[in-house]
Amino acid sequence: MARRAAAVCFILLTSGGCVSAHATYLGPHADLAPVPEEQVRLYLPGDSVPPSCSRLAYISLAGDANTTNEAQMLSAAKRRAGKIGANAVQLTSTREPRASTRAARVILGSAVNADRRGEALAFTCTEEHSLLGRLREMMGLAE
Repeated sequence: MARRAAAVCFILLTSGGCVSAHATYLGPHADLAPVPEEQVRLYLPGDSVPPSCSRLAYISLAGDANTTNEAQMLSAAKRRAGKIGANAVQLTSTREPRASTRAARVILGSAVNADRRGEALAFTCTEEHSLLGRLREMMGLAE
């Protein structure tokens, strides 16, 4: 009986950890082939995005702070970027709900919005094949 309760609890916890990701194109776009999530490069807020990258879309992220984590937010950003044909994504911001909001969500349920939120930019990047270009990118000297 204890194993069954643990299994039900695990299913509820893992299925509740859903992050929604919506993309808004930043201009005209061509239908690009999807890119697998594991092939989408991730840049954090302070990282320099190479000059060989062009902005494709703005991605907004949201997930219940009590059932999601930061890794799921990053994964959702990469997955959504890949679906629209972007091969890189830069997380630009994240916001956590206050502890009091999280507690109210537990007590009052879905009437209280306790979402973890994030914003990202999706890019299409062309590979720089020159040795000099790669060295500049590795050293953070790309303009």
